[in-house]
Amino acid sequence: MEPREIAAAARSFSAMARIVGPDPKAVKMRRHAFHLHQSGSTTLSASAVLLPPGALAEPPPPLLGRVCAAHGHTGGVALTSASLVEPFLVAEQRDSASEELQPRLLPETCLDVLVEHEELGNIIDGDSGAPQWLSAQLLAMVDVAASAESILSLLTHDGSVFGSSSWDVGWPLADVNQKQVENGVRSSLESNRKNAYAESIEPSMLAKSATRIAILGVSSLTSSNEIHINVSPAPQRGDSLLVVGSPFGILSPFHFFNSISVGAVANCLPPGAVRSSLLMADIHCLPGMEGAPVFDKNSCLVGMLMKPLRQRGSSIQVQLVITWDGICTAWSSNKLEGIEQASNDLLDDKNADSKMVESCAMDNYRRSVSISANHHNQYRIPASLKEAISSVVLVKVGDTSWASGIVLNKNGLILTNAHLLEPWRFGRTSPLGLQNEITSLTGEHVREVENKLLQSQECKMSNQDAVKHEAPLFNLGFKREKRISVRLDHGKRQTWCSASVVFISKGPLDVALLQLEMVAIELCAIRPEFICPTAGSSVYVVGHGLLGPRSGLCSSLSSGVVSKIVKIPSAQHSHLSSSLEAETMDTPVMLQTTAAVHPGASGGVLINSHGRMVGLITSNAKHGGGTTIPRLNFSIPCNSLEMVFKYSANEDSTILEQLDKPNELLSSVWALAQTPASLPFLSSSPGKSGEGKVLKFSKFLADQQEGLKSRTDIEAFLRHKIPSKI
Repeated sequence: MEPREIAAAARSFSAMARIVGPDPKAVKMRRHAFHLHQSGSTTLSASAVLLPPGALAEPPPPLLGRVCAAHGHTGGVALTSASLVEPFLVAEQRDSASEELQPRLLPETCLDVLVEHEELGNIIDGDSGAPQWLSAQLLAMVDVAASAESILSLLTHDGSVFGSSSWDVGWPLADVNQKQVENGVRSSLESNRKNAYAESIEPSMLAKSATRIAILGVSSLTSSNEIHINVSPAPQRGDSLLVVGSPFGILSPFHFFNSISVGAVANCLPPGAVRSSLLMADIHCLPGMEGAPVFDKNSCLVGMLMKPLRQRGSSIQVQLVITWDGICTAWSSNKLEGIEQASNDLLDDKNADSKMVESCAMDNYRRSVSISANHHNQYRIPASLKEAISSVVLVKVGDTSWASGIVLNKNGLILTNAHLLEPWRFGRTSPLGLQNEITSLTGEHVREVENKLLQSQECKMSNQDAVKHEAPLFNLGFKREKRISVRLDHGKRQTWCSASVVFISKGPLDVALLQLEMVAIELCAIRPEFICPTAGSSVYVVGHGLLGPRSGLCSSLSSGVVSKIVKIPSAQHSHLSSSLEAETMDTPVMLQTTAAVHPGASGGVLINSHGRMVGLITSNAKHGGGTTIPRLNFSIPCNSLEMVFKYSANEDSTILEQLDKPNELLSSVWALAQTPASLPFLSSSPGKSGEGKVLKFSKFLADQQEGLKSRTDIEAFLRHKIPSKI
């Protein structure tokens, strides 16, 4: 199905939830990026999954029936992020920070949902196409244990202990709002206590809070016999995704209600599991879209969007999706019994017949899940793309440095980047392992670097600090005695193999070759495509970005397009001449893409829609202070790696000697520097020759960095640009 067709069907199951409640001290918006505060009350919003009665084509999860029965509710339901309603719970429930099967909101708190006109046909008559607000009630808040466990594994993959995790869950702008709230309530002991709790929350509590969902009852939403939704079978890396959510919805539903965003599954958790409870998604989402329904390419429900996983002290974030399967299987028999016990004050004990009906419903749901699991082959990604993903390996040097690699042949030859093995050649360290000023993107050091950046008036990009991934290499200079290990991923099985260095290029291309010392399993070699892709072509990036070996994750996938192809004259590329007689730019030497590339994906593969390798992931552009720009990255095209593939075929080492030859023009290209004087028509004007390697767009990047990272600028924007909405 086309995205427009998926979106048309998906809108019937998408809504925006809104809560308005008393907030005289203006503290309810804590950790919320956007809100409204007027006359002593605060309004928050989030996206929601809308389920009219009978909307699910397969048996609904038994918990929904139990929850609705406990409250005597017979209408539709909406599922959203529990963070929307938690600030307005009564004090004893708000402080408990746990799921609530009988939640109670503060007096004078109102909860409603905004639905599309198509759903209004079930409750009112009329021809107006405008969405309408429907009153809702809070039925329950439920923890999704399986998804929380997956989140916890991501938060603690680096060995973090209480209060020291380098990862958090939430939108970046929420931090600025949190500081504003703290400054405004210093006189309140209760608020200070809660602020301290929010800042020092342990990873396990954060994981539970991030995956907790709220079940809302929408009584006026009655049964619909026209539109039904199927649940997506087990998602896989590369599967298409579509989200219908309401970013910044409360600021102006007219502009943002049920906006569309598309992307793909980047990774699945737990690693190697047949059915996933959590997805990492390569998709662009904004604050307010948490709680939004996520659909696959067949308009089947995949799950619910949650707030992103983000690295503290940087702009890196990864979007997360709680799968519908994770939600359903998390609702165990023990939880069902707890709901029934909690509902005794509201309803009489159920008779034997009703219990038998519920038991049958549980059996039917399990049977339906089993059937869908056995028939999900039709949703799988193309075999060629799956083979390309299997050719990507994780390369670890010593105990701390890692990157990605590509299997070139069945004998275990691995292609990766030279900067993994000799980082000092690329502005990372000295050969003795002495660290540069900028190290990793974690810990207090990064915050110090960013503070220096914010004070700077100029942003420069050069070969020394702009184009190579800093993390997770940790700037440890490669020493020959360091052990090199390569991890091969085959389904659930992960195999570690020792490797040795075959070749490290001394020329301008950042390439190196490793050889597995023992090949115990059959390898899946990449298939190269030497015809350069055209600008606008769809591409995928596959690599081990961000989380590294301790997470246990397989390689992640992101999608985008080729945004630019940098070419030079073939004579310059082949070292045949140092002069240029024709201004024909006919040899591709660099591919620029919009697919997200994160630190650790160096050495990964850039593949086309047919699963063939078109480039070697090599670098990101970065702001002058070290912050990477994920969707501005560079790859070496396969035609520039032709000698590598020839060596892979016949192992004649003399072929690789050509890669060691110096090339001034190629070096300047990969340094993002000005072109040399040998290409006068590409050189900058004479009056700017003193700028060295500073790019013309460096000031633009500096301005963008200042605008995005300066707390003063953000606060000024929030205060002066949209004062009525903050």
